[in-house]
Amino acid sequence: MALTVHTLSLTPAQTRAARRINAAMTVAPRLKLDGWRLRLGLRLNPIADRAVGRLGALTLKRRGVAVSSFAIGPVAHPVPLRILQPATAPRALLIDFHGGGWVIGSAALNDGLTRHFAEAGLAVASVDYRLLDDVRGVWMHDAVDDCATALRWALNEGRDRFGVDKVFLVGESAGAHLAALALMKLRDEGHTRLPACIFVQGVFDLSGSPSARAAGPETLLFDGPNLPRDLGRLTPGLDEAGRRAPHLSPLYADLAGLPPALFVTGELDPFRDDSLLMAEAWARHAPVDFVDVPTAPHGFQHFRAPTARLAQAFMRRWINQTEALEAVSVENPDR
Repeated sequence: MALTVHTLSLTPAQTRAARRINAAMTVAPRLKLDGWRLRLGLRLNPIADRAVGRLGALTLKRRGVAVSSFAIGPVAHPVPLRILQPATAPRALLIDFHGGGWVIGSAALNDGLTRHFAEAGLAVASVDYRLLDDVRGVWMHDAVDDCATALRWALNEGRDRFGVDKVFLVGESAGAHLAALALMKLRDEGHTRLPACIFVQGVFDLSGSPSARAAGPETLLFDGPNLPRDLGRLTPGLDEAGRRAPHLSPLYADLAGLPPALFVTGELDPFRDDSLLMAEAWARHAPVDFVDVPTAPHGFQHFRAPTARLAQAFMRRWINQTEALEAVSVENPDR
């Protein structure tokens, strides 16, 4: 198979604008997964979700995108979905897994990253998987189960609901990690009907990839020197070897039988090696495109930098190209 590397091209003005945002981030608080900060984040998350969700729905409506929500899955643990439906009949369904370090974030808080897909004619189903919470007894396998439930729904009822043949997957950061694990879970069940998937700044090694271990105090968004420690808090009771188990760290899993993939990462992302190493491993089994985003820290899509628009445009083009290749393969099965 093949790994194709792309580097986004920025104009001098775009580079200056991105660097101004990075400079502002140097004085922002760093995200940490220790006790009181985690509890505070879990308390504030539903408040932010409701406020941003209402505002986002109004904004999307003005852009011609309808917003709705419903739950799927078992009664004991329903999985809420936030649906963004384009003004015209969708040509495909995109299932989205938000980021947030496994402990914060929501489908509604991801509207800013998913609306460009809806405006381009894709129906979007963004997943509110269970966030990790040791007080409530929510662990990594619960989040993976929710994501697998959503992906099964997308490949069956979701396709019928929107009248589409194709389902694409996109995950960002923690959502990319969960999406990869859910995708492998479905592969093992015999589901292989995704034409392609997108992973944006994913975390694929919970024991800490080389770039995560090398992160220093200048790291943006995260507490760089303590990243390996914070990753360890996600799976209490496990040592580094335990955190490399394939059901926790997809970098060490069997990647055979998975669809073509696009990996997007930033030049300043401490999890840069996660994306690079995962792309190299994935490319042994399926075609892979790897996009390098200059000046971009982790989470750059959320900060309104020009790099966000450029990366999003690349993702849309990549989906369009994948659809075109799928159409050719259907019309000419011998090609």
